[in-house]
Amino acid sequence: MAKITDLKGFCYPLSPEGKCSLLGSYPWHYGTEYLNIVYRADPDALAKWIPEPLTLSKEHPDIAYVAFSKWWSVWDDGRELAYTNPERTQYKEAAIWTGCNYQGEEAQICLPIWVDNDFSMARGWTMGFPKKMGQISITDYNPYNPGMPEMGPGAKLTGTVTSHGERLIKGTLTIDRSISPDELPKPLGLPLIHLRHFPSLVPGHKPSVCELVKLGAVNKQTDPVAWAGSGDLEFLPSDLEEHLPLAPKGEIIGAYWFRNGYTFNGAEVLHDYTKDWK
Repeated sequence: MAKITDLKGFCYPLSPEGKCSLLGSYPWHYGTEYLNIVYRADPDALAKWIPEPLTLSKEHPDIAYVAFSKWWSVWDDGRELAYTNPERTQYKEAAIWTGCNYQGEEAQICLPIWVDNDFSMARGWTMGFPKKMGQISITDYNPYNPGMPEMGPGAKLTGTVTSHGERLIKGTLTIDRSISPDELPKPLGLPLIHLRHFPSLVPGHKPSVCELVKLGAVNKQTDPVAWAGSGDLEFLPSDLEEHLPLAPKGEIIGAYWFRNGYTFNGAEVLHDYTKDWK
């Protein structure tokens, strides 16, 4: 029989060699393309998703955004996967985000989120992203295709997310100008604070893990140019999801396409809810 210390792997499945673990250990390195639509939402609806001691953002309590994104990621001891097993390094996501505040620090938190690759969902759960499986499509123009426009003023991009047979959100961007990444509106670019939750299987027991964490980010890199313009969002009804109350309740502030990258190097626990459990 194996000792527990003989079983290797960052996450399931733990195995004699650890090679079949769904996910390698951090640090994790990311590069991302975003299609983000920023809008005004009902702050009361946003607040229902945000656990104390977090509060709504003090600076922009009614601002949310939908992010459609393409990701390329590797972990330190699996950098070769980008060419040996590229399907283990690429995925797409769609998520709703809003600003939050922790003891005076402005941050952002991910609300519902969908992803199209299992290793990303497993990693998201370890980081406090409440990921579910979905199908995400994002406009992707090839500059050498004579039937496609160049990325720039006049180009139009669309992102959609479907999960369990239901189309949930559609977002669009019509580009009218380039901007510096510094001009992207908040809460884009703010630190990430998330809720990690793993239930106990003992009836009546408190969760095994329930904590508020601030995610680390180093080696930040950003494309010097972002594209901006007008946007639109359509939230569709669902029998399974709770995203409709988070739909726009006012103006679409803008839509943006940009690229960046960073390294996740760990997290800080801000609050352990299991110590408060009655």
